[in-house]
Amino acid sequence: MLSFWENNSLSKYDFVVVGAGIMGCSVAYELRQKYPTSSIVVLERGVFPTGASTKNAGFMCYGSPTEILHDIDLLGEQKAIEIVWQRFEGLKILTERFGIDKMDATNFGGNELIIGDKLPILSQDKIDYLNTVLLPIFKFPVFSDFSTKVSEYGFSNAVKQLLFCAMEKQIDSGKLMTHYWKLLQEKNIQIITGANVKNIQGNILYLNNDATGDFVIAAEKIVLCTNAFINELVPEMPVKPGRGQVIITNEIENLPFKGSFHFDEGFYYFRNVGKRVLFGGARNLDFETEQTTAFEANAKIINHLIDKLKEIILPNTNFEIEHYWQGIMGFSNNKLPIVMPLNSCTKYVMSCNGMGVALSPFVAKIAVNGM
Repeated sequence: MLSFWENNSLSKYDFVVVGAGIMGCSVAYELRQKYPTSSIVVLERGVFPTGASTKNAGFMCYGSPTEILHDIDLLGEQKAIEIVWQRFEGLKILTERFGIDKMDATNFGGNELIIGDKLPILSQDKIDYLNTVLLPIFKFPVFSDFSTKVSEYGFSNAVKQLLFCAMEKQIDSGKLMTHYWKLLQEKNIQIITGANVKNIQGNILYLNNDATGDFVIAAEKIVLCTNAFINELVPEMPVKPGRGQVIITNEIENLPFKGSFHFDEGFYYFRNVGKRVLFGGARNLDFETEQTTAFEANAKIINHLIDKLKEIILPNTNFEIEHYWQGIMGFSNNKLPIVMPLNSCTKYVMSCNGMGVALSPFVAKIAVNGM
């Protein structure tokens, strides 16, 4: 039960943002830019952002070559290239907002491995085609064939091709969110953790907290930035969860590679974290099980990731798995971001589809411009 003081001063706001991940923080920041004197609060049910913002791999990426080609087949060239541009603009906003140091960004580039039994080697004609259609965004040929690096990086001979993107960076997701929360507080935006929104009726949010119990908060406008968890509040929303399993090794002396890496159209991803290797993905191995918001280990996928480490990524290296965890992403039916008014006072915003770091700052601007 709330006290008189809490009911009087802490339960009525101009804007309530539900979700304190990258999207929720980006929306709250844009609201403050547009409404400098309004009262704004961000509600987060976890201690930290619940979905994927502090549980991802920390990639600042635009899409691997085979992923972009797949999107061109799925969406058409114009729409697929537009999404890459949105990612580019979003990462530019994020970099301007925080700089390199606050995100602990490292510019080791991004890579895609072509595994022989999965996808065909990408011809130079297709690489040239991608570079041509992406030239208005990047201003130079962004993809190049780095296959001569395969043996230098210690990968197995199952890797038939290595494609490189010099623009991509790696970040510390925990440091990014620490500074994002600090920035919101500096902008007089309140963040309340442990605030689990159970229901919304009109402009009233019904919440629960283990210590406080049930309580309500009223808002003039509500923005739901809950990504994959939206179905708990709006069951009919066309968004499905996608759980990502992630493992990380012990420190490996003389680790031969640095940077971010993808293979199998982005379903697998790995990077160095200092001397460690972080490796995640493989949802496509067990789609049905991983279409969930439950934070649980999937032994089938974790063991599969370990096998891939041994067979392809670190075939001649002894290592141990020190830690594993899960992140929950949200996926729309057509891989496009969603900015959707639900009623006169509530809007749902979702950008992820596995690209929340890049897309959230851009999509947040679009969402707030319409408010």
